[in-house]
Amino acid sequence: MIGAGQVSVWLNQRPGERLVKMVEIGAAMLAAAGVMLATYISYRQSKDALDRTAEERKRDKLEETFRLIEKWDDPHFLSARKLSVALGKESSKLSPEAVISKVDEDPELRSSISLMLNYFDFIRLSIKHGRLDLEIMKAQLGPVALLTLDRFDAWIKKQAPVYQQDIAEFRKIMS
Repeated sequence: MIGAGQVSVWLNQRPGERLVKMVEIGAAMLAAAGVMLATYISYRQSKDALDRTAEERKRDKLEETFRLIEKWDDPHFLSARKLSVALGKESSKLSPEAVISKVDEDPELRSSISLMLNYFDFIRLSIKHGRLDLEIMKAQLGPVALLTLDRFDAWIKKQAPVYQQDIAEFRKIMS
């Protein structure tokens, strides 16, 4: 097509103007090629940057997932888990009222349970906002989280309704 345009210009110009017009067309083509090349380079750089950003976001999401899974084994959190496991072993023998009484009477146990519930709520919010890999989190912490919530269900039910709604949403997410 470009060649046809050049032939047309060559044939339709007077002999003295042909060379000048050909140079003009060549310069315009070089300028157009430069714009096209700059546009292509800009497009590629933008696409590469978006790809890198998506990969970084995926990696960050995975890192945050594993960080929170690892936090479950944090030494400070481990003592809270031990208290909860001990109560969990007794809870099958305890009535719901006895579980409530045991938790309410022991500030350390109540604090431990609150700490775990806050941890579960943080996970819920992180999943809700796309900061965690849901499938990995469900596989690694889902069963133990749901078991913990079942153990303390009687005590949880006497908490504020908004708190109960968050826990219900967490249960639904982890099921």
